[in-house]
Amino acid sequence: MTACEGCSGALVDPAVLRGLQAELGDASVIDAFVRSYVAMLPSRLARLHHALDTGDIAGALDAVLSLKTSSDMVGAVCLRRLAAELETSMKLMPNGHHLTELDPQLSEIEHHAFGTIRELESPLR
Repeated sequence: MTACEGCSGALVDPAVLRGLQAELGDASVIDAFVRSYVAMLPSRLARLHHALDTGDIAGALDAVLSLKTSSDMVGAVCLRRLAAELETSMKLMPNGHHLTELDPQLSEIEHHAFGTIRELESPLR
């Protein structure tokens, strides 16, 4: 686990996936779930970026909630926290005006996404 700047702690908490595996009892299901998360992460980020760029507050909230919950399910603790912070920032913006002001937060999420993917794809997770 690597610490991420701006996040207290690690990018990924492997205990989350271990707990899910213990609950389900099938490592192949967890591996498929992680592969799906990794494959969908770029499109989730692109969807969030597009919604922020176009001022689509409903779309941006939907996209950030998808990122937050899916990150939580795979133990991507840093991305989950950053997505929660972005969600809060969005909700503080009246009527979604000036959503592009949130680009620095989105950039931080994108920055940590690649390290998260690396950790999730590592055989030692």
